[in-house]
Amino acid sequence: PPPPAASPPPPPAASVAAAVCGDSTCGPGESTASCPSDCPGVTTPPQCGEEPHSDPQGNAVVDGRGHHVASAAACCDACAAHAKKSPKRPCNSWVFCYKPHCWSADNGNTHLFGECWLKWQSDAAHPLYGQRGAYTDGYRRANRDKHLNGKYPEASNPEWVGATKAWGEAHGTAPFGVAPGSRRNQSVPTHVSWMGGVMGATVDLHVSWTTDEHGTMRSSAGDTIVDYRPWESREQNLKRGVKPEQMKF
Repeated sequence: PPPPAASPPPPPAASVAAAVCGDSTCGPGESTASCPSDCPGVTTPPQCGEEPHSDPQGNAVVDGRGHHVASAAACCDACAAHAKKSPKRPCNSWVFCYKPHCWSADNGNTHLFGECWLKWQSDAAHPLYGQRGAYTDGYRRANRDKHLNGKYPEASNPEWVGATKAWGEAHGTAPFGVAPGSRRNQSVPTHVSWMGGVMGATVDLHVSWTTDEHGTMRSSAGDTIVDYRPWESREQNLKRGVKPEQMKF
């Protein structure tokens, strides 16, 4: 009898494209350490309006320093839940700290992992942001010593307890990276250390942003946004170039 037909060769394995830092996708092998511009990337559903490396503005309806969760998705969920129970001033923007210590310009505070700030903007159809994207060299120089002094909270501090509990839920036994009561020694990162979103907003992740030492945000698409400062008068904000539609939370 004729020999049995040979089995067809298996299909070639699908090739995996090499990750490219700067393509707006946190790809295989990339991390927040190796490629901070792309990672951790968007980790929430579209309705959360998440923009990595962003700090949406708004009036705080829940202070994140006493509200720690394990993920950006949990923070978005908390915002949605707050909106249902507080219709007069509902949460429609949120900000999540995804690092052990999230650098910020308010150096009197130490913002720790899991902080979940719930905020309310009066016109979410025109989202407002305080910082976006990468810090310019000028920004980093101007703020270089903001977190090179002071100490981390002690282990008994409620903020430390909340942060380390959330870290354990998210990362298991991975080391937290900073010790309670130790001296702060954090230089300005290359990118905004927060992830946030305005609920329902559409975000084009192919557009990159920078924030300079004056708080001015510029996009790769040619947009320029001057940071609104609620502690300044309307006249002062207008003089700096703030658009009238930005002068509201």
